[in-house]
Amino acid sequence: MMTMIKSILLPFNNVLPTAVAINAARTLGQQFESYIEGAFCRQLLPVIAGEGITLPGDYLAEFEEEGRRQSDEARDVFFQLIGEVDIPEADLEDATVGLRAGWTEMVGTGTGGVAEYARLFDLSIIARPDDEVAVEWKSTIEALLFESGRPILLVSDEVPSVVGDRVVVAWNGSVEAARSVVMSEALLPNSSEVVVVTVAGATVPGPSGKQLVAQMCARNINARAETIERGGTTVGGALLDYAEDFDADLLVKSAFTQSRFRQWVFGGATKEIISTASIPVLMCH
Repeated sequence: MMTMIKSILLPFNNVLPTAVAINAARTLGQQFESYIEGAFCRQLLPVIAGEGITLPGDYLAEFEEEGRRQSDEARDVFFQLIGEVDIPEADLEDATVGLRAGWTEMVGTGTGGVAEYARLFDLSIIARPDDEVAVEWKSTIEALLFESGRPILLVSDEVPSVVGDRVVVAWNGSVEAARSVVMSEALLPNSSEVVVVTVAGATVPGPSGKQLVAQMCARNINARAETIERGGTTVGGALLDYAEDFDADLLVKSAFTQSRFRQWVFGGATKEIISTASIPVLMCH
């Protein structure tokens, strides 16, 4: 069980760090005196196999040099952003300074390598970009969810001043939902109010929301259960509408209760929430 968030990974898969990701890490990390690490994944030129196919040496050198330039720029942006919010630069082992941040570079590992590295951290934070076409951020999210074994926090263009005070837990009785609750328990004891929300008709065989709330209350979490109707919207839309009306600053949601293929091809609550949620979403598969 994740009782504290002592290490936070900010993976930047060939993209520049953003202020919203840094702010989200700071908002969560300052209460746990966490170590924050920015990880830039620099892509290598794919090897082209085939008889008679070659690439000019100067082209390869130019590609390599551009990759180094992007990595250096990302590092500079990262340390500029953490300086603007007064996060000191320090190593993971240096716990004497409390909240702190460091940097690492990964070369040619892609989303799989990022997800493997994320297994070392209590939480990874991903900021949804403005330009979805230019950034393969959904591939990074999917890799983290399925291959890291750790939760992710997805944030939009703004981060609330407090994350985890008013919390909506989406509950459908599934194994994935249970894992998400466990992964959120570092935050819930300090929440002023937690609502376990079940969308009618969108459950799998498993415990009810009321049963989950009984367990939470036994752990001194201020929780209550509520079942809502889907109405004329989707399951994801109903959850997001409820969270907005509740003025939630965090939504806890399991990811891909259905198969990954079915969700991405035919849609689903996970896909919709990843694409449209305006509040932070803590997700776990």
